[in-house]
Amino acid sequence: MKILLLYYTGTYNTRFLSNRLKARFVNEGHEVDLYEINPLKIEPLDYSKYDLLGLGYPIYGFNAPWPFLKFVRKQKFPKGLKTFIYKNSGETYSANDASSKGLVKKLKKDGAVVSNEYHFIMPYNIHFRFEDDLIREMIEMDDKLLDILLYEVTGNIPNIKKYRFIDRFITQMVSIQFAGGDINSFFYRVDKTKCVKCGICVKNCPTQNIAYNKKGNIKFKHNCLMCMRCSLNCPKDAIRIGFLEGWRVNGPYDLEKISKNPLPERIINEDTKGFFKCYVKTYRDIENRHKEIFGI
Repeated sequence: MKILLLYYTGTYNTRFLSNRLKARFVNEGHEVDLYEINPLKIEPLDYSKYDLLGLGYPIYGFNAPWPFLKFVRKQKFPKGLKTFIYKNSGETYSANDASSKGLVKKLKKDGAVVSNEYHFIMPYNIHFRFEDDLIREMIEMDDKLLDILLYEVTGNIPNIKKYRFIDRFITQMVSIQFAGGDINSFFYRVDKTKCVKCGICVKNCPTQNIAYNKKGNIKFKHNCLMCMRCSLNCPKDAIRIGFLEGWRVNGPYDLEKISKNPLPERIINEDTKGFFKCYVKTYRDIENRHKEIFGI
């Protein structure tokens, strides 16, 4: 098949997943194109040459990011085009299921066939930092889910959830990124005692929301996606993120390096409590389905 993976990424988790997914498809003999959405360049794409379309995104506040949705809404998908969704977040609460509702609605309106949907676990770029051993274990689970995705999608085995009313209601009520980023950006600050004016935040901001002023200091405009790319990747931990400062995480995750680390002793298990308890069922479901398909 000829496959297109169309995705948006904030702090590069979805890019990491997309590259791994591409490698899986290519290894099975398929031809794969990657298209990373640029919020500043919304252009119509030609989908007629593809047999399969995968749409990937990080979940922000139980919703798909607005630049991803904005891009998708400007597209015209061919009738009958087979599509699947792969999304990721730092937690696996059921409210995340309905983050795809607007995307599915658009695809079905155009006549595309939405047959499969998968939720991958990736480390937070806000709230708190994930330890490398936990991330290594998460990547192992994600690899098993990639096995399942490849098997089901290429085998024409549907796998998509019906979104519960309560989950659809939550996504509607908690869609903070649509306005919250622009408002919160009024309170972004740079610690001048730490900033070395390396320009990484200016260069990497997906909406060009960060610039130098006439005095050569960092200035924030008000077109923020709340992707946290600037605060996570600042080499001097100099960026303060307004109302969300207490949740700031600094220092990018080297996912490629972590993925090559030895697997640690099992961290998430049936006795796991607290925040990570939501992973228990997710891990169990992945492992049971993987064993059902592959026997291991």
